[in-house]
Amino acid sequence: MLEPQVYDSVNKRWKSACAALLGGEVGELSDYAKWLYEGNGPRMVQKSGVSGKEVVYANPNYSENARWISFDEVDLEKRYPPLSINEIKDIDSLLVAISDRIAYTGNIVLGNSKFVEQSSTITDCFYVLHSERVAFSKYVAYSSRGGYSENVFGCYGFGPVNFAIKCGGAWDITRCLCSTKISFSSDCYFSHGLTDCTNCCFCFNLKGKRYRIGNLELPPDKYAAIKEKLIAESRGVLVRDKRLPSVSEIVAKQKPDYSFLNETMKAAGHFPEEKTDKSKIENAFSETTNVVLGKPLSPIDGYSGWLSKNSAIRLDDRKSCASGKPLTIPDYAWFREYPLERLITQREADFLGERMALSQGEAESVSLANASEILSKIAFFSPYWLSGKLKNNIDSPLNIDSIDCYRGTLYMLSKLCAFCFSPRSCEFMFGGREGRHNSFCVNCHFSTKVSRSFELDACNNCTGCYFCHNCENVHDSMFCFNTKNKRYAIGNVDVGRDKFLEAKKILLDWVDRELEEHNGLDLDIYNLLEKAQKQE
Repeated sequence: MLEPQVYDSVNKRWKSACAALLGGEVGELSDYAKWLYEGNGPRMVQKSGVSGKEVVYANPNYSENARWISFDEVDLEKRYPPLSINEIKDIDSLLVAISDRIAYTGNIVLGNSKFVEQSSTITDCFYVLHSERVAFSKYVAYSSRGGYSENVFGCYGFGPVNFAIKCGGAWDITRCLCSTKISFSSDCYFSHGLTDCTNCCFCFNLKGKRYRIGNLELPPDKYAAIKEKLIAESRGVLVRDKRLPSVSEIVAKQKPDYSFLNETMKAAGHFPEEKTDKSKIENAFSETTNVVLGKPLSPIDGYSGWLSKNSAIRLDDRKSCASGKPLTIPDYAWFREYPLERLITQREADFLGERMALSQGEAESVSLANASEILSKIAFFSPYWLSGKLKNNIDSPLNIDSIDCYRGTLYMLSKLCAFCFSPRSCEFMFGGREGRHNSFCVNCHFSTKVSRSFELDACNNCTGCYFCHNCENVHDSMFCFNTKNKRYAIGNVDVGRDKFLEAKKILLDWVDRELEEHNGLDLDIYNLLEKAQKQE
């Protein structure tokens, strides 16, 4: 059951956001919950084995037979009996010995956070409802993966953001509605691919523009009149249908009109391709696996299935409708919803956005009701998001200030990473999901400030760890769950340096054999209990 204080406070901000973006209130937040969360996640809800209450996870990769526990139910001081020599003689014996300690924690709320409901992996936040993976924010509802924001409703992949409703892939925006891949912009509606823009509606692939309808610049007073009509129409549709269409939905209703595109592309000339060097990534992978697993591995593509198993990487190959050039579509922030027959490269998007616009009459008459038809000739989407200083990123469609990254989604301030989803400030990281400030890691997920580690989940400030979950300040340890301040621990029990190193050698010898024979492991941090139960 929701705490009234949380819902009432967030609902009040929802009404303020609607007033700012839609010119008036549209009703209660709960009436729009289904639409706002549509397309967000992933999210999993289970029942706590301790209390039976609902526990939220920001990750669906756990085994169905796992034990569930809420973060506020974890006993960090619980003591377990020491492990015997026979219990650590091989992997099967070790899994059986520590099986009673394996429990996966949800409803994770960290740092200076208060008034958080139906959410998980929340750090330093206030008034958060039904959301996952949000940090340093307040008044957020039905949203996924963001930070440094306020008054955010139904958004995915955001921050910093203030007053945004149903935006995906948003970076430093204010007062925006139903827009995707938008950065450093404000007061934009039903638009895509905008950077440094203000007061734009139904616009595509623009940089540094103002007062645009369908990419056409208008006098401020004329723009304001059209925008006022659009806002009134949008508010009416939202009240009636309890949802608004996304910009992708709008244009997908109409087959593309390629005539304007083809004519404009005649002047495009040749876009030179960047030269790339995959050897840097190969060398980094070999160095990392040597440090973490005791043996250098190569080539990296031979281990792609294993590395991407739990990092939620899905990259589909398509072609540009403007040139036939290959494209990669990431599974991020509704990018997969872009109409396939309207996809273009980023360089094509930059070129076309400057040159394609509605006519004066079309801009003055466009509305939600007829936008599908009128926008058909200018509405094209690039599934790439490239910003900042970039170099040598290969098969990686979303990059912000990153270099030497390969086959992943949304590398931010990172280098020498591959097969990752949304790492930030990471290096030498392979097969990870949503890591922060990590280095020399293989298959480490939802973890911050970890290094020289393998198969971690939801860990913080850990080094030299293997197969650990929800650990903090744990070092040179393995198979630890829901504990903190440990060194040389196995299954949450301190065993001393010599015994730990002996067990570590047994583990890594087994890992190396499995990788040599199968190019991957069947065992991971998410299925430990399932594997242990099969050995009992």
